[in-house]
Amino acid sequence: MYLEEDNVQKFLLQNTNPNIDWIDFDEFNDLEALTPHEVAELLYLGHAYMHLKSPFYYKLQNNYVYLTLPNGAKRVYYRYLPHFYQILAVCLTNKLASTYREKKPFLRSRHRFQVLDTAIVKKIDSLLVDGTVFDFGEIQIKGQELSIPFFLAPDSVYQLKWHEPTMLIEKSKLVGKLKYYLNTAEWKLKILAPELLEDSLNL
Repeated sequence: MYLEEDNVQKFLLQNTNPNIDWIDFDEFNDLEALTPHEVAELLYLGHAYMHLKSPFYYKLQNNYVYLTLPNGAKRVYYRYLPHFYQILAVCLTNKLASTYREKKPFLRSRHRFQVLDTAIVKKIDSLLVDGTVFDFGEIQIKGQELSIPFFLAPDSVYQLKWHEPTMLIEKSKLVGKLKYYLNTAEWKLKILAPELLEDSLNL
């Protein structure tokens, strides 16, 4: 059944299944044009949680692939890197806002959070390739300053149990902090271990 864009968005926003896997495509008939080999590649992608060649298919014109790994982690492929930057910036902003309002419920309506500038995200893109952990459980609030620590994830990140965040943090290395200032609605990046960024650039 072909779903229009609004229906797709409604489905993704309202679906409560934590293990959902999906791939976008332009037209339903495009699926019929896939060769048996391409179908086999898609099946492999869905069962092995990794691609054989490219996860993007000319016939489907897909821009995303969303997978839920057995340990609960999410793996998302983006055809266009700017889309990833934009979505990550919005997700980090929304998570910070919701966490702050949980900690400061009496101030929940006073602040409107400015979306994180993608230029800041790009400054740590080499780190993102290797795996980055943003620890919202350890957000620091000092007056008008909010700080989110972020870490370089271990090589075995996909083997870890994601429902045990303490284990993930313990095995990760602190790189720096994302800072947000409530009074100026401004984001800043503070790097505490520049050598980790340099190491990720050299890999």
